[in-house]
Amino acid sequence: MKVSILHMKIRPDIEQNLKAAETAVLKAAQQKPDLIALPEYFTVPHCMADFNDAPKISDETCKKTLKFLQEISQKISNIYLLGGTILQEDKGKYYNTSTLWKNGLLIAKYKKINPIECEIKAGVARGNTPLVVNTEWGKVGMIICADSFDPELVKKVAELGAEIISLPVAAMGSHPPVKGHPLTEGIARDYGVFVLKVGNVSSSMRGGRSAIIAPWGILGEASDAPEDLILSADLDMNRLREYRAKINSI
Repeated sequence: MKVSILHMKIRPDIEQNLKAAETAVLKAAQQKPDLIALPEYFTVPHCMADFNDAPKISDETCKKTLKFLQEISQKISNIYLLGGTILQEDKGKYYNTSTLWKNGLLIAKYKKINPIECEIKAGVARGNTPLVVNTEWGKVGMIICADSFDPELVKKVAELGAEIISLPVAAMGSHPPVKGHPLTEGIARDYGVFVLKVGNVSSSMRGGRSAIIAPWGILGEASDAPEDLILSADLDMNRLREYRAKINSI
């Protein structure tokens, strides 16, 4: 299974972000991957630098982003698209929501269970339901950024059978600098999963550096260079299942 993740610079307005995302998705699609993934809040101007009003952000970005994801998913037919995250309203509450698409159809969406402090202050609500989606390539668990710090949630997603964990991220400036990917490497190793950590250029040195991680090591990672980047790797699902069988027998 081939995957491509899009390490993006977050631009100052939504139209620039949508254009950059379109360019990246179409370029990645030329490599004929089975799945393409975008970062957390990839259309929110300046990402989370001025994150203080969830209803306003949702109003300005949600519908346009969903329209873009539907249309670009149709253009890259038969490729799964993990649509980063959007700030979506549901019954008067606003959730940081990750979506999965194929052929222009919304297959699944997941609401972040562990919003960070600035999200909560801005009006982002907590989701409450872990999600794992069946695909012909394997089972995909969908979590978002700080969810990876919740060991019970990660364990639950693994117990639901996730073989690939989608992890769109956007590290804040208050996040301490992180060398490497110690948390996500541990998740991959301990649970026998591939982790698709998809971040953005502005937060890379703060823990938002994109990487494709296997239980046996890093298959590809972004540098701290301030530029858009497509990372691609082949995921050996047979090797993964052999690895999982071994750790589950211990």
